[in-house]
Amino acid sequence: MSDFPFVVDIQDSAHFEQQVIEASKQQPVLVDFWADWCQPCKVLIPLLTKLAEEYKGAFILAKVNADEQQELVAATGVRNLPTVKLFKDGVMVDEFMGAKPEGELRAFLDAHVENETGNKINEALALSESGDYEQATEVLKLLNQAEPSNSDVYIAIAKVYLQSADFENCEAVLKALPANVQVTDEAKKVQDELNLIRATSDAPEVDELLSQLENNPDSHEIRVQLANQYIISHQYEQALEALLYILIRDMNFQEGEAKAAMLKIFDILGPQEPLTRKYRTKLATLLY
Repeated sequence: MSDFPFVVDIQDSAHFEQQVIEASKQQPVLVDFWADWCQPCKVLIPLLTKLAEEYKGAFILAKVNADEQQELVAATGVRNLPTVKLFKDGVMVDEFMGAKPEGELRAFLDAHVENETGNKINEALALSESGDYEQATEVLKLLNQAEPSNSDVYIAIAKVYLQSADFENCEAVLKALPANVQVTDEAKKVQDELNLIRATSDAPEVDELLSQLENNPDSHEIRVQLANQYIISHQYEQALEALLYILIRDMNFQEGEAKAAMLKIFDILGPQEPLTRKYRTKLATLLY
């Protein structure tokens, strides 16, 4: 038996039928196929266990020892370890192989599992986007009290501080994150935005830069400043267009500053964002 209420160790095929196939008709079941000799398995299992507890029963984690359950491994088509399969309504709906960082595991789960904490975080961030920073902070503080080890809540708090221009508290929250969380994509995005805002704090506003550009339309320097201001205000397509304009005319402007800025936007948006795919293709056309 597992010491965790939302984690079960599968004993045999009949147990798998009961705890995975039948149980998945009530709630999603994540099945982790692992072995003692598998080093990536030893990295993955603690993360999955942590998430199972954090999601408080929104899904069940079922662990299958591949060495002890070889018939079950063969029957489910497992070829490599670790392999993780997600079951819903009695059938397997998604899977992945190999160890993944916590952020990718959350994204995998959130595509299939109702996550109350994630919904609250999104609610708080929507409030912050609308300018209601006080209410957003209150929602996140309550979440933090309920789940003090949830790094997603801390990152959301940092985002609210960033949006409300409380840069000192934003940086303090980011610095207090564990080292392994500081290097996650979400934490790095907030840090990158904070760094950019501070680096451009003395730059002219968008309207002034547009006015300057009318008088000096060939100035790449003004366009870089304009792109940075667009990034700060989350107007990413306008920023990408400004940078693309520069790259079409001078790929190596200021030792690749425009290209670096475009790549930074891709990092902020993430690889699956349509704008990333669209402008990465445009960039690749210029490069190759």
